[in-house]
Parts: sequence; structure tokens; C-alpha cells
Amino acid sequence: MTSFDIHRMVSELQFLVNARCKKTYQPHHEQLVLRLKPKEHPQKDLVIIRGLRLYLSSRDRPMPNQPAPFAMLLRKHLTNARIDEISQIGFDRVIKFVFDAKMGRRELIIECFRNGNLILLDENGIIIKPLTHSKLGGRVIKKGIPYDSPKGSINPTTLTKDEFKEILSSSDIELVKTLAIKTNLGGQQAELLCEKAGIDSQKIAKEITKNDEIERIFIELSHLVENLKENSGGFLLLKSEEVKKTQIKIDDAEDLSSRDDLFSKLTFESNPIKITEKENILQVYFENYNDAIDAWFGRHDSGATARRIHEKMIAEQPKGLDSESDKLSRRLVSQQKSLEKFDKEIEENRKKGLAIQENSEQIDYLISQVNQMVIDTGWDSFSKTALELEYISKIDAKDKKILLILPNNNGNVWINIEISSQQNAQIYFAKAKKVKDKSEGAREALIDTEQLLKKAKKHEVKRKEKDQVTTIKRAKRFWFERHRWTIIEGMRLFVGGRDAKSNDALIKKHMRNEDLYFHADLHGAASCVSKLKVGFEIDQNPPPYLPKGVQSFRICDSMGDSEFSDVAIHQAANMALIWSRGWNGGGGAGTSFWVKPGQVSKTAESGEFVAKGAFIVRGNRNWIKDLEMKMAIGLICINGIPLLLGGTNEMVSKLCTRWAEIQPSMQKKEKLANLISKNTGLVTDDILPILPGSCEIKENHGLIQ
Repeated sequence: MTSFDIHRMVSELQFLVNARCKKTYQPHHEQLVLRLKPKEHPQKDLVIIRGLRLYLSSRDRPMPNQPAPFAMLLRKHLTNARIDEISQIGFDRVIKFVFDAKMGRRELIIECFRNGNLILLDENGIIIKPLTHSKLGGRVIKKGIPYDSPKGSINPTTLTKDEFKEILSSSDIELVKTLAIKTNLGGQQAELLCEKAGIDSQKIAKEITKNDEIERIFIELSHLVENLKENSGGFLLLKSEEVKKTQIKIDDAEDLSSRDDLFSKLTFESNPIKITEKENILQVYFENYNDAIDAWFGRHDSGATARRIHEKMIAEQPKGLDSESDKLSRRLVSQQKSLEKFDKEIEENRKKGLAIQENSEQIDYLISQVNQMVIDTGWDSFSKTALELEYISKIDAKDKKILLILPNNNGNVWINIEISSQQNAQIYFAKAKKVKDKSEGAREALIDTEQLLKKAKKHEVKRKEKDQVTTIKRAKRFWFERHRWTIIEGMRLFVGGRDAKSNDALIKKHMRNEDLYFHADLHGAASCVSKLKVGFEIDQNPPPYLPKGVQSFRICDSMGDSEFSDVAIHQAANMALIWSRGWNGGGGAGTSFWVKPGQVSKTAESGEFVAKGAFIVRGNRNWIKDLEMKMAIGLICINGIPLLLGGTNEMVSKLCTRWAEIQPSMQKKEKLANLISKNTGLVTDDILPILPGSCEIKENHGLIQ
């Protein structure tokens, strides 16, 4: 946004004075949202994109579950604060919001130039905290120091004719650039001004000396400023080859999504002022400039939370997915290069040693002459005269060496003048021997690598034959892997505790009001939660290292508000039973119940005690009976990580091409985990937590090959 855009926006935002700040969010590192409630108006979101724009929006925008630190700080200071003032500092791209808060006067400064910044100030103008610390042009934005607003920008709304003439006469650049930069108009308004004044925009500013030309430019500047102050609204400029058809499409757009599609594809500029009509440019007028910016960028900005999640996923994408043979191949190439380097070094040292021996008489004579010169004149004087000799290229007085140019293109050798030529030759032979000893060790390592590579390639052929997944080393696991987990109908996440500690953590940290609580009708069964808004969606860009038949999904924290289906509730109840002691007990069927989160409490009645991992359930329970003890396991990929999914037969068979049904058994689950690991490539540590207890495969559908 230019200073002109900011001026119009600040003017439109004045109705927010006396509005209350209800909450602040930071859906993306680039974006801050202030949820405001103006008097006699519906709630609005002030969307601030650092360094670019700010505007009001009423769009539905998903927010992160955990607020960022800066958003938390603003909540602490600004929650329920009343807006006292909204102003533009000078005519710069800086906006000041003044709040009457419970902790005293607070100012939120929004800088929209360069990389942008948001700065919270106390009642004395001291910086409480900026979004980012910065140091630019002598200005330091840092916690604990007074805020220094940018200075020196010219305000075109108060510019006199004499000041304007002075600006033109002292500028060595084009008129359009002079108006854009030195009168703070911005490029868009500067071009419009030149066009309306009928002056060549590329003309050097100081060459405009005629009074009538200066007068025309200044009059148009006055009209521009008057237009900005007195009018409202703004325009979106759309590039289109068929302007009339585009206008019809905009008029006929049935919903917001259809308009968004048109504006996102065609809009290339916005302007608070109407520009001259141009070919293939459609100017769409909005009564409110906020609405114009929202129409252009609203859909993109409202998806900030999803973008942040996607960026985090990409950042957490497993690295180092090369196969063992790829790593060994790189190691082999590196070792081969090292050996080549060693052989070359050995050859060069031997060659230099032999060359010294061949010229030993001349070198011994030179050594004696150099020693005499050093004795007579000293090293400083010798260093100056020696370099004039054609057979000496360098002097090292510290180590008492000279770099000698050997005849017959035998290269250069360092000669120590304190020892004989034969001793100098032996130094090079000793270097060659030392490098040779090194190379022997490297050669043995090379042979070992070749053998390992041969084995790795053979092993990978077997892996491909069995369609095994790539083993990925992970520094961090998904939060739900600390508990039992599965996917139920609607692609929702269903999570259960592993032990008393896990039960407590699951209910206290992860159960929300919209979720459902499940429990098997067995003593000591796990507390389970069916997540309404957390689930999985198909990965549009599956990782290339997945074998055929393994579907890829991504975690989604915004699954919508649709209620759980009867099928989903039945599957969740079934899994709650399977995760209980009923599995190892060998039972064929059982019962579970579900309640709403509000019915679950850790607070006991007077005289009662609630053990660790246990909860009190009050009110009516929804019972689901005759649940079968059937479970399936299958191969799946989540956020680029191949995993084993355990769940109901219906869901696992639907989501996994390679799967198997398991049943309770006397066989230890470690035995089955090892078998699955050999056939899938998954590590046993990722398999064991999925298996509910002692089990065996009842029906295999490609999981074990």
C-alpha cells in the first residue's frame, strides 16, 4: 500500500474509534488479526499483512489452536481495550492505533514500508515489544527503548507551490520518479499526475522551468489531494482482453467464491482514485476501499493458517531419504577422488625429490652462495636482491627457505639453505612415503565400501521385490503417537490413552468442547477422544519414495464443524473396546459408551478419591453394545512418514491397499511386529505401539508378502 492508500484506509477506519478489541491472532508469521467489535456494527477482523497492507474483513478465517507469543502479548495488553484514535503518522506508510486498555494507554504502531513491523508501546512511548527487532537508517526498534517514528517524508497535502518548485529544481531524475519519491506520491499517483498535467513523465525534473508547466503539475497535484480527502471508496484495476464480458461475469457472480476467482486472476492494481480510462483495463468501483482490498487479497489472506501448517509440514519433511546404496555410492566416489589426490601428491613429491638429486651439485653450490650472502648482508637485504634472480621466485626468511625454479620444467621446490641438497631431496621422499601410508588405509577403506555397496544393492533389490517402504529416522514424532490412535469415518482422528499418565495428558491437553469422550465398559480401560476438527486429508503431493499401493495423507486441523456420523461413533466405540483389556482377555464382544466432554471431570464427590488416569463421568451415558473384537492393520503415509495404521476393518481396508486383519492370540506381539518389519521395511518401534496385545494375522491382504 502506498501513502495514498494508507490515507484513504485510515479515513475509512475512523468508525472503529470506541470499538473494543476482543482478541488478537497471528495465523502466520507475516500476518496479525485484530478481532474488533465496533459500536452498532457487526464484529470485524482488522487484517494486517506486515510490510504490505491492512484492511477490514468479515470473512471466515480458521485460526491456529495455539496462539503465537506476539499474539499472546497483545491479548494481555489489548483484550477488551477501547480504540481512542486511529491516525497516519505524517503522510508516511505508518498507522497508529491508540487504545485505552486496563493497563493504561497503549499504542500499536503498524509500519507498512520495507519488511514492515508491528510495535506495541506503553503510555510513555517506550517499546513493550516489536514483532521483529530491527535497525535501519539510524532507527533502532528494540524492546525497552523509546519509539522513534520515521522522519523526513514530505506530506503532499500541505505542500506549498514554492516548496514544490524547490523539489523540481533540485532533482536530477525523471519527473515521475521525483513525484513518486520526493513528494511521497508513489508511482501510481505520480504517473496519473503527469498524464493529467500533459507533461512527459520521463523528462528530467529540473529541466521543467516553464511557469505554466509547473503550474499545471501543481494544480493537478492539488486536485489529486482534494480527491483523496473528499471522496471515499476505491477501485480495483483488472486486466482483461474482453472488458465487457468480464464486467458481466462480475455482475453475474453468484457467490463470494466466484468473485474471488475473477479478482484473483485479473486484478493487478488497486487505487483509491479513479485513473484515466485505458484499453483492456476495467476499473471496478467499491464504495469502501476496505472491501476492494478484501476482494483482491481476502481469500489468500484468510488461508494463512493453512499455509503456515503446510510450510511447517514442508520444513519437517524427512531429509536424508537416500537409500543405503546411494550413500555408499557417494562415499565410494569421495574415496576414489581422495586416492587419486594421494597418488598425484605421491608422484609430485617423488618427482621433486628426484629433480633435486639430479641437480644436486648446482643446488649445493647455490646453498653455499646464499648462506654467504645472508652472512654478509642479512636476510632483509638478501630478500630484496634474491627475487631479482630468475631462478628464485620466493623467500621464506622465517624458515630459511627459498623457492627454487628447477630447469627443464621440473617445477618449483622449496630448498632449506641450512641443509644439503640430498637432505632436501629426502624431505620430499619422506612426504611421498607419508602420503603413501595414508593411501594404503584409504585403499582398504575403498575395498570395504565396495563390498558394502554390493550388499546394499542386493538388499535393495529384495526390498523392491517386497515393496518395502523407505525407513525414515525421525527426531520428533506426531503428538498423537504418544497415545493410541486411529482414523474413523469422516477421516477424523481418534485417540486413546496408553496408561494412567497418558489418560490424564490426553483429556487435559487435547479434549475440546466439540469432541466426544469414549470408554469401554471394562475396569482400567483407556480414556479415548474423538477429535472433531483434527483429522486427515489426501496429500496432493505424495512423496516420491513411497512404493505403489501406499496412500499418502496430511494432518488437517480444520476439518469443519459437521457432526460425527453414527458410523464414526460406532467405529470409535469399537476401538475403545479393542484398546482395553478385553483384547488380551480373548472376549468375542463387548460394550462401550460415549459422553460429551462437559460430563467428564477430575473432581470427585466429597469423601471420594479419583486415581491417576481415572475420571468421573456424570449424567446419562450413550451405550453401544455387541461390539466385535475385530481389528485390522495397514500401510499408510502421514505427512511424508510411512506408518502402520491400526483400526476397524472398514476404515483400514478403505484407506490401505496393503492390509491384514488380526485377532487375539497366545503369540506375543513382538513376533508379529518382527514379521511385519521384515515385509514392510517399518521399524519395530513404530509397529509395536499399534498392536493392541498378543495377536496373529487372521487374513492377509498383501501386508505380508
